[in-house]
Amino acid sequence: MPKKSVYLIIVTAVCLIVLFYYNKYRIAPSLKFNELGLVNSAGESFDFNSLKGKKIIVAMYASWCGNCLQELKTINKIKNSDLSDVEIICITDESLEKLNTFKNEKAYPFTFLKMQKHFPDIGINSIPVIYILNKNLEIVKEEVGEIKWDDASTLSYIKGLF
Repeated sequence: MPKKSVYLIIVTAVCLIVLFYYNKYRIAPSLKFNELGLVNSAGESFDFNSLKGKKIIVAMYASWCGNCLQELKTINKIKNSDLSDVEIICITDESLEKLNTFKNEKAYPFTFLKMQKHFPDIGINSIPVIYILNKNLEIVKEEVGEIKWDDASTLSYIKGLF
């Protein structure tokens, strides 16, 4: 086999591997939030349809995730000034005990929910993942990784999505 063909095969294989991992870790899956088996911090079933008519940001997070912690801290910082009319929903796959410890420790004015499934079970392999939903509960934007919420142009863009 000529060297050129070997190089072409290697480059193609590397590109396919990179594409696979990019898709796995950087593209947020489309979700149906009512199918996640959500419960509130008291362990009671939560109906996502109860949020219809509101502007919503859903943050998929874990209490051990540094980028998640930074993102929630930034969202909290701008919540009263720039996102006052937006409902912030934080969803984790951790235990209710960890959810409540985190919620009480941080005291953020967000709604904290636990889902019955684990992130990999629904196609989330990297966190944080942010979903922006319009008043009809339709996903208008999803983003894997930290968003620069305190950047004026980013915030303006996100507000325009609602």
